[in-house]
Amino acid sequence: MARPHTPILSEARILDAVRRLARDGDFTLAQLARELDVRVSSIYHHVPSKAAIVHLLRRDWILRLRTELGDSAGRERLSRIVHSYAEFAGEIPALVPVLITEPFQDDELRWLYEDLARTLHSLGVPDTRILPLIGTIDAIVIGAAFDLLAPPFQASEVSPEAHPRLAAALGTVPEDLDRREHLHSTLDDLLAGLLRHTPGHASA
Repeated sequence: MARPHTPILSEARILDAVRRLARDGDFTLAQLARELDVRVSSIYHHVPSKAAIVHLLRRDWILRLRTELGDSAGRERLSRIVHSYAEFAGEIPALVPVLITEPFQDDELRWLYEDLARTLHSLGVPDTRILPLIGTIDAIVIGAAFDLLAPPFQASEVSPEAHPRLAAALGTVPEDLDRREHLHSTLDDLLAGLLRHTPGHASA
C-alpha cells in the first residue's frame, strides 16, 4: 500500500502557518506542529525557537519590501515603508514582544533603518530628529499591533449621557471594522504631522 502523501516541511510552509496562527493570538510550537500536521521535532530541523521564527518572518517581509519599494523616493517611499511595516506587524500582533526585543544584528534590519534614515534625510529632516522620528514611527506601528490584542470599544458599552463625545465617535464606526484598515486610513495623516516642520512639508 502506498504511503499517504505528506507535504514536505519547508520554511515557507512554516511561515504561512505562523501567519495564520499569530493573526489573532499567540501560539506554541506544539500548536504550530498540529497546524502543519508534523511533529514538533520536525519544526526544530528548520527553526530552533519562536524568536528564530520571528526573525525569519521579518527577513521575509523586508526582502519583499525592498522589491515593492522599487525606485520610489521621498514622501511616497516613506509612506510605502510605514504602511508595509504596519501591515506586517498587524499580521503577527502576539509576536510583537519577540519582534521588539530581538537584538539589532541582521543585515536586513540594518538596511531597513538605513533606508528610513536616508528617506527622512531626503525630506529635509535634520540628523538630530531622524532617530526620534524613527522611534515614533516604531511606537505608532507597534502600539497599533498591540491594540489588536485588546477588545475593541463597543458603542453599546458607552453611555451617551455620561460620555457624549466618545459615544458619538463610536457611533460612526461599524462594529465589524478591522482596526488594521482603520490604522491604514490615518497613517499618512500621522506622517504629515510628524514631518510638519520639515522644509518640504508645505509643498508636499
